[in-house]
Amino acid sequence: MKRLYPLVILINFCTPMHTNAQYYNGQVRIDSADRSFLFQVTDIVPQFHSRHFYYWFKSGHIYQTEGSFYGKLLHGYYKVVDKDRHLLEQGRFKLGEKTGLWRTWYENGQLKSLAKKRFLDGAQHIETYDENGKLLKRGYEKDGLFTGLQVELVQDSSVVVRYKKGIRQPAKTVRNQ
Repeated sequence: MKRLYPLVILINFCTPMHTNAQYYNGQVRIDSADRSFLFQVTDIVPQFHSRHFYYWFKSGHIYQTEGSFYGKLLHGYYKVVDKDRHLLEQGRFKLGEKTGLWRTWYENGQLKSLAKKRFLDGAQHIETYDENGKLLKRGYEKDGLFTGLQVELVQDSSVVVRYKKGIRQPAKTVRNQ
């Protein structure tokens, strides 16, 4: 079914209820009891794409909508730190859209995930790790469907499983001749 108008979804995606926001000259800092968000915003209005998600700032909160925005678009660096100033997330926005390499960390400083959007088809190359740095998942995700290799932990061992468009693929068998 063809959509005649863009779907707009309003999500208060990351900022807690009780916050203190400071805005000065395109730089924003939002502080809550357990974390701080540091980022830049812009007044530039891009040409919108109805299927793209845009992140924006308004009234002390960050929101995400599909196809549009109402406030100031995130543009430039983006960082999230916990109350002890440990880096939890880092990336960049370009006119409201995530761009380049995005990293997240566990509170112990260990890398949690890497994500980078491919330019042509919008798929994301992702890698996720456990709290000890062991690879759990590596592959591509598009439209919420994972494709690629995923490491699954089974009791005390690891099994590598292949996915294609979100569907787990059967293991290949080798015939002895």
